[in-house]
Parts: sequence; structure tokens; C-alpha cells
Amino acid sequence: MNYISTRLKQALFVDSIISIHYYEYTSEFHYPGESHDFWELILCDNGRLRINAGDREMILTKGQAFLHPPMQYHNVRAEGGRSASSVILSFESDTEELRSVSDKIINTDGYVATSLFSILREARASFSNELGTLYDPRLIRKPDDVPFGSEQIIQNYAELLLIYLIRGSRTPEEFPELPDAGKGNELLGRVLDYMRENLSSKITFTHIAEKFSVSPATLKKLFHSSFHHGAMEHLTRMRIEYSKELLRDGDRSCTDIASMCGFCSIHHFSSTFKRYQGMSPTEYVSSIKSMLE
Repeated sequence: MNYISTRLKQALFVDSIISIHYYEYTSEFHYPGESHDFWELILCDNGRLRINAGDREMILTKGQAFLHPPMQYHNVRAEGGRSASSVILSFESDTEELRSVSDKIINTDGYVATSLFSILREARASFSNELGTLYDPRLIRKPDDVPFGSEQIIQNYAELLLIYLIRGSRTPEEFPELPDAGKGNELLGRVLDYMRENLSSKITFTHIAEKFSVSPATLKKLFHSSFHHGAMEHLTRMRIEYSKELLRDGDRSCTDIASMCGFCSIHHFSSTFKRYQGMSPTEYVSSIKSMLE
């Protein structure tokens, strides 16, 4: 039998990545704005962002995104006197269908955030740039120790994400599974919600297992398969991220923040923060402000 190959059609192609950033904005942050000849997708990860798109101004809340088309003037700042954070992906593509989802607020779901954070993780493995630095003119490839195919993975995830947005789908199960897809697990979701709502409380591994009627072995496997670390390690990371948000707000003392984030003392908070961030809480605030200035 003579077999005939079928060349697959490619409806959308991401020609190149300009930048991929995770920005942490202080409450005073204000971006003067710019326009450029490529696409820019911004996702509000925490807090509220006030953005300009051309002559319009609008608010993005957690989980909302906006796709700026090429040559559209845009800027962004934290809203309401509180800190905020976002993921920004800039890319080149000639796909006209992207205009159907551009220039308007997009209410996203977990698939979109997971895709962007997967791209961010691969970018950290592929490029030497600090991906939280403003005004980086280009991505610098790492000279060695780069995982096989990492840049192709970035391209594939970006194309899947954009196809997903164009289709307007709200059924992630129709799409290929991304890393950390276990985060969508119902039990894990409930455990994470509980942690998030009780960051200031004393929580133990045993307490979580008992509260959700799950064996310690199952709970351990659940976190390791999704995050590659344990439940208590994840709780500490959540506390550190929340403390960074409070520090960026700039209206609370370190002692208050330590208490709000479940640390037993200011010393415990400071030492844990330095272990995760490589600097003290005060140094972190100074670095964020100096970077933005």
C-alpha cells in the first residue's frame, strides 16, 4: 500500500517572543506608556490594574487579561493605592484572527494562567534575564544547561494559549494538559483555598489531612505531583508571596505583616523571607522602588 502524507495546516504561528515578564507593582508605580509593532498580552495576577488602551482607560481585576494589538498606545499602573502583579507576554504574529480577541477585557480561567506561568518557567530556564525587570530590550539566551526544546515549548504553549482565546473555549479538558494541570484537582483546589484564607493561622500538615479527610500519603503525593514540593513548603511560599504584596503596599510595619502572614515573630519572618528572596523585607522594598524609579 502506498501511504500519502498529510501536511498539517497551521492556523496560528508565533514568529518570535519579544518579552515575558512577571511584574510586581508598588502602590505608587506608574508606567509612562508606549506603543510598538508587536502584540502584548497582560494578565492581572493579583490586585487591580488601571490600564490605558489608546484613549480608553479601564480596570483589570485578578484573572482578567487584555491583548494590546500592534501600535496601540498603552500604559499600566496599580489601582486603589494597593500593590498588584501581572504576567506580560509580548510576541510577533501575523494571525489576523487575534484581532477578534484584542482590544477588550478577557475574563480568563485557570488554563490561561497555567499557560502563562508555564511559559514563564520555561523562559527562566532558557534565558538569563531577570524576568521581573522593566525595560529589558531583549531576551539573552543562557550559554549552557538549557533544557532540551525549551524555546520550542515556549512557542507551543503560546500558540495553544492564543488558539484557546480565539476559540473562546471554557473547556480546558479539550486542550493538551499543561504542567501543573493537577492544580485543577478539586481536592487540591479546596486545600489551596483553605490555606489562602488562613495564612495568619497556625496550620499543620496533620491538621490539613484531618480537615479534608485524606491520608498524609495522599496529601503528600497530591502536592508533589502538582508542585514538586510538600504542602507545608507551599504554605510558606504562599505566605511569602502575600507578605511581598503587603510590603509593596507600604502602609504596614514588618511586625504587622509578620503576624498577618502567620509567622511567629518578626525574626522568623525576616529570616524566612531572606531564605526565599535572598534579601531582607526592607531590602526587598528598597529594591522594588529603585527598580521602578
